[in-house]
Amino acid sequence: MVSRRLLLGALAAGLTAPTLALAEGDEPSILTRKGRRTRRALKSQAADKAALDKALTQVKPLDEPVAVEAAEVVAPQMVSPDEALGRLKQGNAIFARGGATIALPAAARLADLAGGGQRPFAVVVACSDSRAAPELIFDCNLGELYVVRAAGPTVSQESLGSIVYAVERLGAPLVVVLGHTRCDVVGSAVDVATRRADLRGPLLNMVLPIVPAVLGVQDRHPADLADAAMRQNVRDTAARLKVADGVLAQRLAEGRLKIVSAAHDLASGRVEFDA
Repeated sequence: MVSRRLLLGALAAGLTAPTLALAEGDEPSILTRKGRRTRRALKSQAADKAALDKALTQVKPLDEPVAVEAAEVVAPQMVSPDEALGRLKQGNAIFARGGATIALPAAARLADLAGGGQRPFAVVVACSDSRAAPELIFDCNLGELYVVRAAGPTVSQESLGSIVYAVERLGAPLVVVLGHTRCDVVGSAVDVATRRADLRGPLLNMVLPIVPAVLGVQDRHPADLADAAMRQNVRDTAARLKVADGVLAQRLAEGRLKIVSAAHDLASGRVEFDA
């Protein structure tokens, strides 16, 4: 009988089960039906692996621009950018006064979302802070917002891909870059910019995109630098998004998309839009 350890080692070296069995002294007759099944299974696995390897060689990195034919874009636009912005403002007014109109979706609604896909009316680029959940802040339910969250917030190439996907493929007519008061990450960026705070690799990389906003406002707002930097960061991010991708720029020019920045006050719950 072939030991499990020897079998795994042989398979890793590219040996087949029958070859291994013969090497251990098993008679060829023992491997008739079972051996044939083993050989077929191994050949099938090898074919599957070869197909996967071939597919992986055709995958391009996310930071390389990928041309998409216009004919591939089929998502309809449900509401105008101004209507979408109005819905967010109305939802935030409800949240800020302590109310909520959303309810847990019924089974029929869940089935509809699962089977019919998603048509979010807005993209919200938000901070990962646990106190700043966009669905709650804007009184929205499942399927209404396409949320991209990162500390700060900041936008990486991967995040940009998510935003473009929501606009181009899902038809979202509005992108909101949402910051919030008392943001720990912005505070860390202030410490790095003004006091040369020592942060280790990943943490430093997280705050570096926010440092230019700090430097841009530190002379004008020395008393409340963190709040001013947060507002400048979301304004800068929204401005960069307007020219970061051809699809976004084209839809902006056609009036089919609006990109705005906003600041959420944690204490009051209110969101102040720059539009």
